Amino acid sequence: MPSFSDYTCFRYFKENITTLKYEFGNANLIDNNYSQSFQDMFVLSVLDGKKNGTYVEIGGDDPIVINNTYLLESVYNWKGVSFEIESEKVNYYNSVRKNNCVCENAITADYIKIFEENNFSNQIDYLQLDIDPSEQTLACLKNLPLDTYRFSVITYETDAYRSSFESVEESRSIFRDNGYQLIAQNVLNCGHAFEDWYIDPNVIDSRVVDIFKTEQSLDGISIICNI
Repeated sequence: MPSFSDYTCFRYFKENITTLKYEFGNANLIDNNYSQSFQDMFVLSVLDGKKNGTYVEIGGDDPIVINNTYLLESVYNWKGVSFEIESEKVNYYNSVRKNNCVCENAITADYIKIFEENNFSNQIDYLQLDIDPSEQTLACLKNLPLDTYRFSVITYETDAYRSSFESVEESRSIFRDNGYQLIAQNVLNCGHAFEDWYIDPNVIDSRVVDIFKTEQSLDGISIICNI
């Protein structure tokens, strides 16, 4: 199984708490984060360290290493469901994590059925969209019941550095038409623009949004921390 040494990514540790741009509630509980580009810290920042939240993780892959929901589940007691198409990864994921990972094709999954089975409310705290290639992520986005369910925070992998401009713009248009606000576009990983980060302005405090909103292409650590 992969380890963090197999990836080029910064990590947050407890001693970095004074560098946070916004020292959100319960930040002192974190020993270290797990995401590749501080996605977990972004979610907790804009939700003020919320406990007992809910997530939908599309593209589960590894249950811990560069995972966006492990910190939410293990420290903040979030409930959620993950989607992964490779059965071996699903089996390993479910041997490690408390919350379930389902072996589903995210492009054709019946999300309403699965969300109802998990007793999700119509306002889900976090949505991760990250499958390969990026054209499939866009197809997954189009399959989500965005007219029935809303998501307070969204991280969407565009892989803009290797995707078509039209594909990236189409995803942004879908989010915009559904009332989501783009907080950080072209978030960088190893110098490559690979993600867009959104919030639902109906539920996220605008004062917190102002802390993180940027029109520059920055890596995750620079969005979350004064480093």
